[in-house]
Amino acid sequence: MKLLNICFYVTGSPSVFAHNEEFEAKYQSVYKNIVSFMFEQVNSRFSISFSGSLLSWINREHSEFTQLLSKLIGHKQTELLGGGYYNPVFPLLFSQDRTGQIELMTSELRHCVGKRPHGMTIAHSIWDNSLVSCFQSCGMEYVFLDSSLIPKERQCYLPLLVTELGKSINVIAVSREFIPNMLIAPREYLRNLFDTVNYLTKGDSYDKMTEERVVAIKIDESQFMKLYESKWLAKLFTTAEEYFPDSIRITLPTDYLHHELVRIPSYIPAGIQSDVAKWAKSPYEESVSVSTQQPTIFDFLLTYKQNKALYDRMLYISLLINQAKGDKIRKKVAREKLWIAQSGEGYICDPDGVFANNAVRQKAYRSLTEAEKLVREAQSDGFKEQVSSYDYNGDGFNEYICAMKQYTACVSLNGAQISELDIMHNTGNYADSPSRIKQFDKFEDKYHRGLFIDHFFTNEEYSDYRRGTPSGTGIFSQTVFRQLDFDAHRHEIKLAASGAYSPLKAAVMLIKKIVATSNGFMIQYILRNESPFELKGIFVVESNYAQTDFSSVKANSYKVELISNEEKNELEIKDSPKSAKKISYLQITDTSNDISFVYEPNEICEVVCMPVIFRRPSSLSDIPTVSGNAFVTSLCWSVELEAGKEIEKTINYSIIVPKKRGKKKA
Repeated sequence: MKLLNICFYVTGSPSVFAHNEEFEAKYQSVYKNIVSFMFEQVNSRFSISFSGSLLSWINREHSEFTQLLSKLIGHKQTELLGGGYYNPVFPLLFSQDRTGQIELMTSELRHCVGKRPHGMTIAHSIWDNSLVSCFQSCGMEYVFLDSSLIPKERQCYLPLLVTELGKSINVIAVSREFIPNMLIAPREYLRNLFDTVNYLTKGDSYDKMTEERVVAIKIDESQFMKLYESKWLAKLFTTAEEYFPDSIRITLPTDYLHHELVRIPSYIPAGIQSDVAKWAKSPYEESVSVSTQQPTIFDFLLTYKQNKALYDRMLYISLLINQAKGDKIRKKVAREKLWIAQSGEGYICDPDGVFANNAVRQKAYRSLTEAEKLVREAQSDGFKEQVSSYDYNGDGFNEYICAMKQYTACVSLNGAQISELDIMHNTGNYADSPSRIKQFDKFEDKYHRGLFIDHFFTNEEYSDYRRGTPSGTGIFSQTVFRQLDFDAHRHEIKLAASGAYSPLKAAVMLIKKIVATSNGFMIQYILRNESPFELKGIFVVESNYAQTDFSSVKANSYKVELISNEEKNELEIKDSPKSAKKISYLQITDTSNDISFVYEPNEICEVVCMPVIFRRPSSLSDIPTVSGNAFVTSLCWSVELEAGKEIEKTINYSIIVPKKRGKKKA
């Protein structure tokens, strides 16, 4: 090797859900300095990757910045990288959304700086070979991919050529092991870089075909600022010119690809860059893969159920938009809302192991709800309430999707619970609560914490449950129900499950009838003793409400009001469980969104409410830290059942949203 080409690129942007203040802070602290540096250091060369939302904001608020970028592009000091406008996880998207996001980003770049991008980045190098055709059709010549995805026999520091169905794209491997280190002087850094690549490639099969090799190095925003403020970066470009004029060239990817003819034909299996993939096998635990097969984004989603649930919801909305007929303008705006919710922030963790947090996920759900509202409004024949049955989440069982006036809900056979509840009043998913994991939370929940989960406890088990500790054998809460009847026209779902009631292992059956209404549900329970023994226990209906107040990790946005003995009271819930007896009416209000959930049981019951705190690992701490909480509400009845007898309980459940305020009369 006689010449090493080095392609630096700077990446990293605020969340797509960021406010203007966050965009302004990022612009002033990072991107303004990037352009200043390049004008001061005329021998500098590196590419820049923006998110579409940040670039649009900068062009609107600081047009002088994009004008300077245009000049730098004209001087061939920089090139802007393309990609998806909202930095999505491409393998999760339908082809129309993949193409749309890339073309939207390309159009924005052309509008801002007058040039279209030649190359692109993808979130966390989440790759699938089926993307080749889409990327090439969108005019992309190359894509950056983390070197951990490249097969070892193809790691030759040359461009790869990946093909799919007759279309191809160049892949430039990004080498994280060569990220600049300020503790090493620029001259030593460049010499070590050249010697390392020369040693690794010396005598390989491509040595006689080309005298050049290439290394791509990603620098995130924080790394750039450290290198910039310490003057290390300025010294790097000067040192390269002074001491390595014939052996090192710092260049731009397009310039390199246009003069280098050698390509390595390759196939790159689906995968994720290694510093994210290590989290994909076990929830919130790093694992070292001994398999040659790279974990994929779908492995990651199967490990993290909440992220998978968001993916299921996103697919559902995407299908609704694709099938919608009617108002094209509303449909177009709905697709833009969908694209916002496709941002990779909601589906994946970052390399430090800080996972997609509750706030980001709820904002994504909110965007999807806004999209669904627009689709409903766009329908030429008007929105019609419906309950349909199909495998919504790909678990092999049919779910029941209730698309009603006030909400969309998913009823799962697993526990016969409401596993998703999206209120059309522009809110997130109220059933988006995790389960406790023993190694982090000291307790293990063996069921999904959705809404209307059913338990049948002994008195001892119920005593543990009221204290917030897991109890019981999982009867009904961990049982897969079977369908007895389904009437789509009447919006009725009738399910049943059998179990063994401890400690006698007595046979019991629960029949659960769910009727979806415009503003809630009517839920009827029939608990039947099928054993020859008399049974005594506590029947519990549990609902877990996801937190919507993200001012702090322990914030509680829920207020509890109830009627006990015909008197209205408020139950104050802070850090510990609280209970109240002889309840005939219960109202849970999400004060952040002014939405109330009302329970009206046919018989008086006891109510237990409690916050459940979840802890997860963090890159900032050696011990698990509080990552969020759920608000638990349970309706409880004492039950005495003779052999062969049954009891019936009914709950009318209503969702109350704020009324639209009319215009004031003049």
